[in-house]
Amino acid sequence: MSCNSALVFDIIKQCREIVTSTTAEQADSHPAADKKWLLCNREVSTRLQGKLPRCGLSAISMAAELIGKQKQKDDTETAFCDGQEQHKEELDNLLTMARSKGYSHQGEMYSTENMSQLAKEFYRLGCQVISYGFEDHHIVISELLKGSAVLVPYDADKNHKPCLENGHKAHWALLTGVLCQLDDNIVDWKMFKQDMEVPILFHTSPSPTFVLPHNCELQNVYFCAKHGKSRHTAVWDLECLKRSNANLFELDPSKEKQVVNYIVPEEGIHVGLCRKILVISDQR
Repeated sequence: MSCNSALVFDIIKQCREIVTSTTAEQADSHPAADKKWLLCNREVSTRLQGKLPRCGLSAISMAAELIGKQKQKDDTETAFCDGQEQHKEELDNLLTMARSKGYSHQGEMYSTENMSQLAKEFYRLGCQVISYGFEDHHIVISELLKGSAVLVPYDADKNHKPCLENGHKAHWALLTGVLCQLDDNIVDWKMFKQDMEVPILFHTSPSPTFVLPHNCELQNVYFCAKHGKSRHTAVWDLECLKRSNANLFELDPSKEKQVVNYIVPEEGIHVGLCRKILVISDQR
């Protein structure tokens, strides 16, 4: 399964490549070839998960920074510090709380509900668990456009892109933005900044007041994503991520012998992860 992401690391270049190549494919046979594209994305500092299986904790930490929130100390918010040492300390503190709550042993997070509770208690964030995956992807896109952080479990291939491994390669990613093609006459494009190199690509920043019209037809949807195993932001096709998120059925058989080292929902990881999405905001 290919996710059609561009090969370059720079997020703007990736999106320009996707827009250019997709539009070229549409030009000869599809009347939508001249439709405009919208990119809304925010950068966030990388939290490498290290050797421990704490991809979920990395995703929570990056989500907190994305929406301008961090662990409060003495009821006073302080600015996030750059550098992996500070990030490592924060991940260590998250792991300590996760262990104390019985959510994790080594950093593994096989329950979206537990991820939600951890974000609420550690960062005092507002959380909502979506239990039907990307069936209504308009909701996920609207949350990203409003400035929420979206955490998604999926199967990660060797290159970390979404794949289908029945849940054996379960991993957590943070969605930092969205790229999509829209109907020209639905949106006021004067609100957005036109790309300097690709005129049909427009840029915007998240806004709590920006809502897509209900009759807005979204085409060629991609998500910008960060996770704890790479410093780079990837761009993944909606359908690839949707299928991967919906195929998280069982723990990797090779890990079952080590099950004492992991906290897994009694009914299996499909209850905790399959078709689950966690939306995090600064509202409680």
